[in-house]
Amino acid sequence: MKQLKLRAVIMIILSVAFVCGLAVFLIFYAVEGSNWALFPSNSHIYSNGTIVQAGKITDRNGKVLAETKNKKRKYNSDEQVRKATLHAVGDVKGYIKTGLQSSYIGELTGYNRLNGIYSYSKKGNNIGTTLDSSVCVTAMNALGNRKGTVGVYNYKTGEVICMVSTPTYDPENEEEYSLAKQGEGEYKGVFLNRFLSSTYTPGSTFKLVTTAASIDTFDDAYTREYTCNGGVMIDGEWISCLGHHGTLTLKDALAKSCNAYFSQLAADLGEDTLTEYAEKAGFNDTFKMDGVKAKTSYFNVSGGKDIDVAWAGMGQYTDMMNPLQYLTFIGAIANEGVPQKPYMVDSVKTQSGIPLKFSFGGKGSRMLETETANEIKELMRNNVKQTYGTWNFPGLNVCAKSGTAEVKDEKPHAVFVGFNDDEDLPLAFVVVVQNGGSGAQVGGPVANKVLQKCKEVLK
Repeated sequence: MKQLKLRAVIMIILSVAFVCGLAVFLIFYAVEGSNWALFPSNSHIYSNGTIVQAGKITDRNGKVLAETKNKKRKYNSDEQVRKATLHAVGDVKGYIKTGLQSSYIGELTGYNRLNGIYSYSKKGNNIGTTLDSSVCVTAMNALGNRKGTVGVYNYKTGEVICMVSTPTYDPENEEEYSLAKQGEGEYKGVFLNRFLSSTYTPGSTFKLVTTAASIDTFDDAYTREYTCNGGVMIDGEWISCLGHHGTLTLKDALAKSCNAYFSQLAADLGEDTLTEYAEKAGFNDTFKMDGVKAKTSYFNVSGGKDIDVAWAGMGQYTDMMNPLQYLTFIGAIANEGVPQKPYMVDSVKTQSGIPLKFSFGGKGSRMLETETANEIKELMRNNVKQTYGTWNFPGLNVCAKSGTAEVKDEKPHAVFVGFNDDEDLPLAFVVVVQNGGSGAQVGGPVANKVLQKCKEVLK
């Protein structure tokens, strides 16, 4: 009898250990299963670290951007399309971490927890995007051989029409791919998606944030005057301006992008108020697109003097903006203060067309009061009428702000942001040309070319 009891105890212990072990395995499987199945050594998906089993990636018009043919990953037949959409699609080795072939590898290969990567079709799932490849090509060509990024999205729906990062390369050109891996010369930083994974000094485009803070804080925001004598002295430091504007109010100061005006305005607003409005605009917060994290924008004047707050209010000091974050903020201005979350993945479907996942779009948290957003919209439209020239954007109702962002020991970055105020073509945009110089003179023409292409293909 004692022997039977001992055996029973041993069996119970073994059973409990088995159940515990199974539970631990299932937990690890749930958490790490996709990593196990999608590891680059899995020959069912990869060959020498290159994707061989995955579904199609298409643009908004059904144009194939990437697909698997004869156990080899192939891109669009047009070299321009391949290069313009590379950072959205991703490379076959996974160097571009934000590309769909890395960030959505599970969906593309058809992985699920029940069947792993097994599927009857052995082709994975298809991803439809909101991108228009022809607009992306236009943006890439407008940037030319300069480093930078262009982002365009529908501020009513959240659909990203264009996401281009340069430099780029042809993923089907072995010589270019080899040079890209070396990362030298014109290919330096080629695997970086500058729209998602970079931050830039915003320069004078940040004056939109300072303007919002002023409108909400001061009863005399529109009649409040400051004087520009080619600059202004604050805390014993001279802040220079590109013009000698005399005495200005807010409307003209924003149109002329007067540094003297906005530095004094920022100092009067103070550290706390300016920080509050910067954070409402998305600074110090992490933005995502289709679940992929963007680099966090940065704003901090904690403990700063008036001169520090003044520089920050002009978009200099330590201010850094991420293009996705700032595009979202610009979209909020256009959309009465409430941003639509940008998204690029429109759908994930099986080979037979069964939908598995839909967009990550939807409304974001309010960034501005409705009245404030509408007033800034009018000011941005005045910028175009008074400074940038409506003739530079024919057939469009563009509202914009330029920035010539100073970079230490280098030529300034050209930044140009805004939107088309049109119910039939509700598009917000961000243009950054690294070391490009004047935001209006360099970024403006890029924005116009891209918007004109959008007008041609989307209306």
